[in-house]
Amino acid sequence: MTSPLSAKLPIAFLGLGKMGLAMATNLQRAGYPLVVWNRSAEKAEPLLAAGASVAETPAAAARSADIVISSLADDASFRAVVSGPDGLLSGLRPGAIHIGTSTVSPGLSDELAGLHAAAGGRYLAGPVVGRVPAAEAAQLVSFVGGDADAIETARAVITTYAPMMLVVGEGQSQASVAKLIANFLGASGMDLIGQSLAWAEKSGLPPELVPQMLSGFFGNPGTREYIAKIGERDFDKVGFTAAGGLKDVQLMIDAAHAVNLKLSSAEALRAKLDAAIALGWRDKDWSCFTDIDRG
Repeated sequence: MTSPLSAKLPIAFLGLGKMGLAMATNLQRAGYPLVVWNRSAEKAEPLLAAGASVAETPAAAARSADIVISSLADDASFRAVVSGPDGLLSGLRPGAIHIGTSTVSPGLSDELAGLHAAAGGRYLAGPVVGRVPAAEAAQLVSFVGGDADAIETARAVITTYAPMMLVVGEGQSQASVAKLIANFLGASGMDLIGQSLAWAEKSGLPPELVPQMLSGFFGNPGTREYIAKIGERDFDKVGFTAAGGLKDVQLMIDAAHAVNLKLSSAEALRAKLDAAIALGWRDKDWSCFTDIDRG
């Protein structure tokens, strides 16, 4: 009878930074036989103590696995680990799957797909979303792009560390684009939070007020309604006009200037609302300014 452990596909994990170590630990806890590689071998010690083995090169790690997972810093480090006589591709088993969990350029994702196909393997772009605590708790989100059969083969492995697995299609670059959009939302949200807090502080508002407002805004049903409205370009059902929105945005800018603060996001909004009104959209819903970027 096949034991639960031997029924698991052997996994090679490359890159044991904080995120990589957390994901590899979750795979190990789930019973996957694990071989690991990292530039600094000492980072593998917790995994070795729990039964993993260590490889001296990415190629050696890949030779022992049906599925290879990498967690690397950037495009340059990814290329370095994949290529060359000691690189992952030189040791990849025929038909083996490599899952790249890093945030890299869409162009590199498609390039990697071609390199893996030429080497007889399959590449899945599977960048993850979440901070280290989410990785440690096995609560990451992963966008996955690549061959549909490979995705299904790897699904149980990916959901070990990312139970929310969102398949974007067969284009590897699409997964990278989705991850960059997620990061754009996060960075933009942080920028708005920072500008809102700076404005409140400079204006002397109670320090607890804006955090309450922010929590209410991001959890408000109205925010979800605008996601649908903008997605469907439903600008003729007007809740608030573009002309009214421009007036309010100008008031925001002026009020912030009065306390020596430049609201860069509000100034960008004013420019888009100006452009929308120049197109004759003065009386459309003010969310129409979002179509300036969409074209």
